[in-house]
Amino acid sequence: MDFKNMTPIVVRAFHYDLNDEQQVKNEVNVSLRQVYQDLDDGTQDEGKNGKYFEIAVPFEVAPAPGDFTVSGVITRVVQFIDYFGDGSDLEPSDYQLLSRPLVEQIETLTYEITQLTLDHPVNLSFKSNFNELNKDDKKDKDDN
Repeated sequence: MDFKNMTPIVVRAFHYDLNDEQQVKNEVNVSLRQVYQDLDDGTQDEGKNGKYFEIAVPFEVAPAPGDFTVSGVITRVVQFIDYFGDGSDLEPSDYQLLSRPLVEQIETLTYEITQLTLDHPVNLSFKSNFNELNKDDKKDKDDN
């Protein structure tokens, strides 16, 4: 699917905490919602060349051994060229392509903040499970 970035990546929230007790978490989600582009004349472009969507990645991660937690939301607005659906029919590879730069931002911010706070950087390396979700969906459909 072809798309055009309409905004840069925006860090809406990023929070870092040292944990009093060790805990491990790995919650990274991707959401998609339709938005409209505001034009200079005050009107809204509803997407004659394709719909606009905000990609959001809310996250709460405490990597092993669980000494700290990072959480927040990172977003970007894109236009899907010649696409007029609601997003529910996108392929897992589309979600991965759209969300990967936002996930990389989480990895970079975590690396930088831990370099400063812990005196050694922590590398996060997220793996996509979109394909696994797609397999589960297909299995559920086959079972019915």
